[in-house]
Amino acid sequence: MAASDNELFRNIDLRITRQLFERADTDYRVYAAAVLDPHASIPVDRRGELTVTGEMAHYDEGTMTKMDLLYDEPASRRYGKPSYQLKAVHYGLPQDAAGQWAFLTQALAKSPATLSKLVEAVPPDQKILDLLRDGTLLDKKIPGVGEKTLLKLQAIVKRNTDLSVLMAAFGDRLTPIAYQHIFDHFGDARRAIKQINSDPYILIEVGGIGFKTADKFALAAGVPKNDLRRIRFGMQYVFATEILASGNTFASIKYFTAKCQDALNVAPVDISPQLTPDAAWRNGFVVNTDYRLVTTMAMYVKEADLFQGITKAEKQRWPVLEEKKLAAAITEFEQDHHVTLDAQQRQFLTTANMRGITVLNGAAGTGKTWIINVFVQIMRDHNKRLTLMAPTGRAAKVLRDYTGHRASTVHARLGLMPGFEFAAYTRQGNQDVYGKTDFVIVDESSMLTTDLAWEIVRSVVYEKRHLIFVGDAFQLPAIGPGNFLNDLAQCPAVATVTLHHVYRQGAKSGILDLASTIREREDLPFNAGQPAYLFGSMRLYNQRDEVTIANTLIAAYHSLWADNGRDTSQLLLLVNRNKGTLGRMQMNARIQQFACPPVPGQPEYVAPYVNSDTEEPDIFRIGDKVMVLANDSRAQKVDPATNQRIVATKDDEDDVDITDHVDITVHVDYETTVITNGDTGVITHIDPARHFLVVNVDDEFIYFSFGGITTKLALAYAVTVYKSQGGQAAHVLIGLAPSGNMVNAQSFYTAITRAEESADCYGDFGMLVSRLQVVPIEHRHDLLKNFLSGRLDVDTFGQQPVAAMRDVLAPLPQGAPVKAETTDTGHKPKLTVEVDAALLAMLKQKKNEK
Repeated sequence: MAASDNELFRNIDLRITRQLFERADTDYRVYAAAVLDPHASIPVDRRGELTVTGEMAHYDEGTMTKMDLLYDEPASRRYGKPSYQLKAVHYGLPQDAAGQWAFLTQALAKSPATLSKLVEAVPPDQKILDLLRDGTLLDKKIPGVGEKTLLKLQAIVKRNTDLSVLMAAFGDRLTPIAYQHIFDHFGDARRAIKQINSDPYILIEVGGIGFKTADKFALAAGVPKNDLRRIRFGMQYVFATEILASGNTFASIKYFTAKCQDALNVAPVDISPQLTPDAAWRNGFVVNTDYRLVTTMAMYVKEADLFQGITKAEKQRWPVLEEKKLAAAITEFEQDHHVTLDAQQRQFLTTANMRGITVLNGAAGTGKTWIINVFVQIMRDHNKRLTLMAPTGRAAKVLRDYTGHRASTVHARLGLMPGFEFAAYTRQGNQDVYGKTDFVIVDESSMLTTDLAWEIVRSVVYEKRHLIFVGDAFQLPAIGPGNFLNDLAQCPAVATVTLHHVYRQGAKSGILDLASTIREREDLPFNAGQPAYLFGSMRLYNQRDEVTIANTLIAAYHSLWADNGRDTSQLLLLVNRNKGTLGRMQMNARIQQFACPPVPGQPEYVAPYVNSDTEEPDIFRIGDKVMVLANDSRAQKVDPATNQRIVATKDDEDDVDITDHVDITVHVDYETTVITNGDTGVITHIDPARHFLVVNVDDEFIYFSFGGITTKLALAYAVTVYKSQGGQAAHVLIGLAPSGNMVNAQSFYTAITRAEESADCYGDFGMLVSRLQVVPIEHRHDLLKNFLSGRLDVDTFGQQPVAAMRDVLAPLPQGAPVKAETTDTGHKPKLTVEVDAALLAMLKQKKNEK
């Protein structure tokens, strides 16, 4: 039968056949499903299948469920089969014995031994789920089925019962996945209903439900737009999406009020009273009445912590390696390598050895990596230990390759989960992760957000080790709030060594000369009217047509690929957007056609839907160069010899876990590692039968299931400039769309300095000349810079001191001692021990008696 768009089909029994798509960091998923009733009046394909899209739980293959579905004509064309939007999931339990046993059979599909023992112990005409719900089975001793398993089965029964109660109470005012989040948060449907009816904005506390969902629900329930609760939560939402998302950590009260007014559709009079010092404090904000500024309490305390940590580190001045030994080591290095270090290089070596915190800043080609390598060699030769980190896996790999020393991502070293910056403020950092390390070195520090820098600075015990930040303050700022490296580099109190002399010369000088011109804001050596600018290995071609630019880039990439033995590892194509003729997706698809074509008999992954930009299904093949698109702190490792996941532990069958829906499965732990957004690798194995592929990422082989894989991996022959930070390639090709979107002085500077040997750029010179006047770093503002400069004082910015804010955000346990700040600036302060006064008097008396 045919269906019209937005036609609703109710109570459709489905069996999930496979996952087609999963959007990173959300609950949005797409599943292929088979309709169980062959007589159901709903359009399906010739195999009896359809596609379901929407926010929903993770469903394993074979899961059976009942849904209300809304026909979606555009999605049907996209997925090539009848497609539906999920409107409702019918929870609850079957009322007849046969239905209850069928439900239990599904729940124990992966624990057949447990199911068999229950079948033997309970007659088939009894309602097994009712027996679980009222506790009868818990009182009955069933051989081979432990109490732990029965309690988990009972929890499944309660979950489904309570979900049906929630849906009966609120209907389609919330999504099906929202009901699951609510139950997981409250643990009981009736308690949840009572609290939500009392305060709809309590939904914001539920994981997976944000302000927009809670606000829509509350307004539908009749909450006025100017309700105080709505204003309070709405202000936090606006600050996160408008201020922090723009890279700033504070805003003027006037600007913030206007943004809140627009987003919440209220009058300024509804916002202004909530931004007085006292009201702002109650709402989680801090205001400065002198400058009329506002920030959140959490962001303010992080920046205050950063300032105080940097100040504390700056006071620590002691040599890790004796100064005479360092001087001798420098002389020996110069003699052995027939080089003479300049004054800045010597200054860095001695400063980093002496100061608690040091910044090494410098433009491309000034030898930052080289002098870091010298520092690492000298310190390792003298048995000093170092920890090397970078914000991304790509940058960590470059650092490791240059120094020959192990390097990791900041997230992996500090054990940070993806999205950690949205977690609640905590007082303690990860201060025990460095062991006996003497130096902590962080490369590509321009990529550090305020949140990540805060985690690093507070993780170091400066009485034991020194911290070194390395980077180029003119590269693109971090994708997130703050301007950390630039703030430090401009602070006179922080020991900053800036390298100026350019050492990369010869054919590369054209790249570095242009980079220096952009960095120093000098007049550009080309204008809108000339056809090209050619200097050394820096070549710019004035092209205004997007199709011509794209075709030229592909031809240039093919030529370089052929000239370099068909090796793509030293080739990098950079673009400034994801979609369109000159976008990342289309450029990758075109390069893949010749760089990694299909091989007869070799498996490949073909996405089950058409990419709306390329108008073809996304394809992954063995040998493809790919990039990781999402952080994963528990990426599963694979043995490359067997292409099997490496098992860490396997529990007994009775020790079972409840999955995201209703399955109970035997729990298996696999060895894991951390991969980060921007890591690159090569596909080494594809298994179409078991729906997974393997990627070699930095010499670790990582498992990726087919479900939602295009949100986790992307081809990486072409990448955006933002994604290229921290990486290098011998030959770089750059294509700039005529619109100039995302083109500015820092992005172009970052793009051309990725090249080690040659850089070729194609774009409209008129657009480029105009956009190179834009420097994002000048438009970011944060409080840390103002604290470091002395313009603002940490404890007088607002009406309350920082200590009071910490008590609000992270209260100390009742009676817990507060650790006093040490003012000792010497190396390894002496241990002080408090002695009981009465005991001391007794000891003195004993001594006098003797």
